[in-house]
Amino acid sequence: MEPGTLAVLLSLGHGVLFVASIYIFMALFPAASATIHDRDHPHIIKQRMRGVTLSTALSLVATGAVLWRWQDDKADAKSRIAAQLGLDVHMALPSLIVSLVLMGVLFLGPLVVGHLEGGIAWDDVRRVPATLWNQPTWMRNYVVGPVAEELVFRAAVVPLWAAAGLSTALCVFASPVIFGVAHVHRAGSLYARGEGSLAAVALGTLVQLAYTTVFGWIAAGLFVRTRSIAGPIAAHVFCNVQGLPDVSKAAQHPGHKYFIWLAFGAGLAGFLVLFEPMTRPGVIIT
Repeated sequence: MEPGTLAVLLSLGHGVLFVASIYIFMALFPAASATIHDRDHPHIIKQRMRGVTLSTALSLVATGAVLWRWQDDKADAKSRIAAQLGLDVHMALPSLIVSLVLMGVLFLGPLVVGHLEGGIAWDDVRRVPATLWNQPTWMRNYVVGPVAEELVFRAAVVPLWAAAGLSTALCVFASPVIFGVAHVHRAGSLYARGEGSLAAVALGTLVQLAYTTVFGWIAAGLFVRTRSIAGPIAAHVFCNVQGLPDVSKAAQHPGHKYFIWLAFGAGLAGFLVLFEPMTRPGVIIT
């Protein structure tokens, strides 16, 4: 089998395993008071997190095994593979800094809106550790979800494609489609819970598919340019905290409407302008 074909097929397998693990663990360890569609039930959340933790480990091992097989020189191969997977600790901090700065610029509009609506209270920030521990939804949304998804859909996929000789453009813009499609399964739960008509659920799913795919482009670009998974994980957490940018918020602040629109536009333009120089080797990334 050609390396490129193997890389794509294994990446698709990672996506299937990731989604399947969620439902397998919920089926093996059901909750008497919840169904598999009750994704915010504490027991269901815990089983889903256990499932994706196991599938993430399996995906990393599988990718590592293939990369090992493709190594011409086995001497010091473990450290090279770790670096390919974005697990080199020396690259973590620069990647983290670059990614958070760029995401802050990109989300300038939502951040301005948040400031106008009162911002974040420091008391809320101090309560974050306790909230993470006591609220399974927070642990899922801001810890396990971002870490597992970035390890699977970036660390376990992009190095495979690159090592197989696929172009950087394909690694950055095609591989995230798997990440986007892996979120489509949520549509079944939304419809089963009666959270909208079939047309509304389908439209919402298409919006989510587009949003997750675009974010996947950003995360894959950060992974390729910073050579660390730390930055994409931080960017993922940031996006989950912010949510889908809502440009309609400008209408809710008529006195600042044009300023908010300017912030949204400047954020997008600033991100596009700063991405290449900030991720250029020798600037912040060594």
